Amino acid sequence: MLKKIKPKYGVCFATFLLVFPVFIYAQNIPYQDLTHNSKVFGHQKWYRLYLPAGYENSDKHYPVIYFFHGWGGRYFKDDNARLEYEKLKTLVDKYQCIMVMWDGNLEEKQPRPYNVGDHADIRFEVQMKDYFSELVRYVDTTYRTLTDRGHRAIIGFSMGGFMSLYLAGKYPHLINSIVSMMGSPEFFVGTPANHTLYPVRYTFENLQEVKTRVHTSPTDILYYLNEEVRRGAAWQGKTVEFEEFPGGHMVDLPGQTSVFEKAMKFASDSFQTDHKKPAKWSHYDLYGDFEVWGYELRSSKTQPGFIYLKDVEQGGFGLYTKKWLPRGPVMEMDKITLKTAPLYTPDFLYNTVLFSQKTGKVTPGKVKSDSNGTLSFELDAAGNEIGIFTENSPVSWKVADYTIGSGSKYLTADSTNQLYLKLFNRGATPPERDDINVIVESLENDVVIGSTWVSAKPDSGVRVFVLPPCRISSFRKPVLHGEPADVRLRITIKNGSSEKVEILRIPFYYDVPYFRNLKIDDGAEVRGEALGKGNGDGKVNRGEKILVYEGKNRLRIYSENPFVQNFKEEFTDEIIPARWPDGFTQSSVISISPDCPDGQEIECLASYETKTFNPIERKLTWGRVKLKVYKK
Repeated sequence: MLKKIKPKYGVCFATFLLVFPVFIYAQNIPYQDLTHNSKVFGHQKWYRLYLPAGYENSDKHYPVIYFFHGWGGRYFKDDNARLEYEKLKTLVDKYQCIMVMWDGNLEEKQPRPYNVGDHADIRFEVQMKDYFSELVRYVDTTYRTLTDRGHRAIIGFSMGGFMSLYLAGKYPHLINSIVSMMGSPEFFVGTPANHTLYPVRYTFENLQEVKTRVHTSPTDILYYLNEEVRRGAAWQGKTVEFEEFPGGHMVDLPGQTSVFEKAMKFASDSFQTDHKKPAKWSHYDLYGDFEVWGYELRSSKTQPGFIYLKDVEQGGFGLYTKKWLPRGPVMEMDKITLKTAPLYTPDFLYNTVLFSQKTGKVTPGKVKSDSNGTLSFELDAAGNEIGIFTENSPVSWKVADYTIGSGSKYLTADSTNQLYLKLFNRGATPPERDDINVIVESLENDVVIGSTWVSAKPDSGVRVFVLPPCRISSFRKPVLHGEPADVRLRITIKNGSSEKVEILRIPFYYDVPYFRNLKIDDGAEVRGEALGKGNGDGKVNRGEKILVYEGKNRLRIYSENPFVQNFKEEFTDEIIPARWPDGFTQSSVISISPDCPDGQEIECLASYETKTFNPIERKLTWGRVKLKVYKK
């Protein structure tokens, strides 16, 4: 029989019965379908609630697991997941938690939840990131929950699996653990006028403090795309527990709950461990205003892209913008303001130092903390490293930039690569010359470091300097799928008794054959809509924006040629036909400098994608292109 529950603040159960009489005579239902008033949506929102055995007769507080359904699902059903809703109560009792199944539906006639997907799927201004934080507040103030992040978890299926990875990355300070079951790998997220592709495989820095488990199946349609996710996690040094199950795109076989229990046990085990605030963290966010780990950022961002807080710690942080991941150009916007967490002595004047990626200049300054011990900064979007220190602070060297040889950012397939590391001290300056020892190690089997130990002794007071080079050799083969392709180097900086470790990721210029069947969209239609802008003669002309094809395949271009204006590169995407529209194909609209000489040949690395229909497997083909530039 449906029984009375004990909410924290005396919610009237009689009122519930008057409003929802359909539930009065329900027999032996182990859950309750309820509503709450959502200010985010502007109307009542449904949710399904499971309370553990003993809840009604005790004053105990419980951890909470949120379940996110998949496409076409609701809080009360998910035909693909095949959940045994009545039997899940046994697991709630066993693991002594509260479980809330939210409703990702935006409107009744719209089966697609969450307001994510392809461009046409982003139809609403309402954002699920706002609703999730609202729902958490409601649950924590209505039921007896443990309200710290160490006792809150998410389990999501399919599209809900993507949402679990995305929202836990959005709010790592709120979430202990997540389980993605057959999750989608990437979707556009945001508003109809401003949405950004969120590729999970590049965003595990957001999840470093969140315990993560992923369920896949060799017969799932998304299996290969989740293999890209698996490699992306490893590429970013994130430990993720992966497990494969039979049955394909589902949670459990009919009548069973064993797979769902593995997810619940993972969450429950995570509740038993300590979850301290990290001393150092990084975060990508696709919204112009956000809060994370007690920091508040505000900006005038009105375009797709990411704001990136890198290596944030009490001694400073990096602030960057990227139009897309992993290596999009910087965004153009007005100043960004950042207010730190209250980590500092109140009403105290701190020294600061800023290194600009755009100008290479170092600018000293001072900033006073407020009465709460927070500091405020106003910065540009071009990329900056900021140091915060007092006279008694230690030296704090970190990698600010690098070059290969005379100025390239790419490693090449030979043994002549010379890596030059640019270091920046964002701490106090030593009173005299200071020894620095740097160890460079490869995390790739096909990349070899010739000289792993580099030493230097910069002059006293120097903030930025370039280390002597170390030699790197490789005959690396192209990646064959959409997983991250950059080479990873572990950089250990030793200075006196201090030691800091950073991961440097460097793109690779593959030794591959030339593409021979090139076509140019400069306003001339090659396949479908023309995306380039020019005179439409099908040739590369100075001052034009062009999209390059290999046959009918749109190319993604990687170039360091000075006559290709990378800062003006545009991102374009399409869904190559497959069983489901998952896995976005990205290509480049590049800008040719109006100053490019007539007859100039521009050589670039390029790639294009193809996909199998079912299962969805994204395959990459690499080649080089040679473009000859003409006058208009």
